[in-house]
Amino acid sequence: MAVRPPGDVLDAVASALRPARRVGVGLRWDDRDKYHFTLQFLGAVHRVGPVVEALAAVAAGRAPFSFRLGGAGAFPKPGRARVLWIGADAGGGELVGLAGAVGAALRPVGHEPDHKVFHPHLTVARLKVPDDVGEVLAAIGPGAVGEAFTVDEVVLYASRLSPQGSTYTALERFPLRGA
Repeated sequence: MAVRPPGDVLDAVASALRPARRVGVGLRWDDRDKYHFTLQFLGAVHRVGPVVEALAAVAAGRAPFSFRLGGAGAFPKPGRARVLWIGADAGGGELVGLAGAVGAALRPVGHEPDHKVFHPHLTVARLKVPDDVGEVLAAIGPGAVGEAFTVDEVVLYASRLSPQGSTYTALERFPLRGA
């Protein structure tokens, strides 16, 4: 499940990446249509019903919040990166809280949360062979990307892997309704 920024914010991300695309050699850039903040990766799901019920309960108890993208980084580290991302300029704590609530709700239905600390990030590129992406990160810059937007739903996606990359299909949307 994930949070997907609105189209105008995704356009701003694409614009912010243009200078980095000229610098980044060996990077496989994700398409704009694939950008999202993964709250928890589930893997194979054999029974969707309990997942849907758990996510509906989380969304009913969480209020919408403001979020803004900003600050580029890399996993595991810029000097030996495999993943390039844009993080949170504002609202990161709320997204961390939402991911924690999702993880807690899904544990009883058989989906353990990742044991790594959740770091809000929107993956924009990957490398097959780890490399230094310092120049690429400098080209993106540390500032905010796009306008602030309201996170007002969580989306349950199905992903299908192929030689051309992943394809994501929204299965269910859960509006945040808490006070």
